[in-house]
Amino acid sequence: MLRITEIPSDGKTIVLRLDGRVTGDWVSALEKTSLHHRGENNETVLLDFGGVTFIGDRGVRMLERIKDEHIKIINCPLYIKALLRKLIIADEDKNGKAG
Repeated sequence: MLRITEIPSDGKTIVLRLDGRVTGDWVSALEKTSLHHRGENNETVLLDFGGVTFIGDRGVRMLERIKDEHIKIINCPLYIKALLRKLIIADEDKNGKAG
């Protein structure tokens, strides 16, 4: 199960707080919610992975497909960061942070 909590920020950014497992049908739900805010609402989407306990291959592939300058990953646990390393490193490099 994955709980997605929408936390509006400043009208241009929304944080999607994720709690649980990014697997199965929840991958599609996360993709749909992320793309809705990015496209229809023209917001930057911050995917807060602080509460994610697991991400499956399907979830990793989905993030590789949709992640761009308007969809970013934040607060990622180290074991998930290892799976998403190239996605997160790209953001850190753009923002001038050490990986």
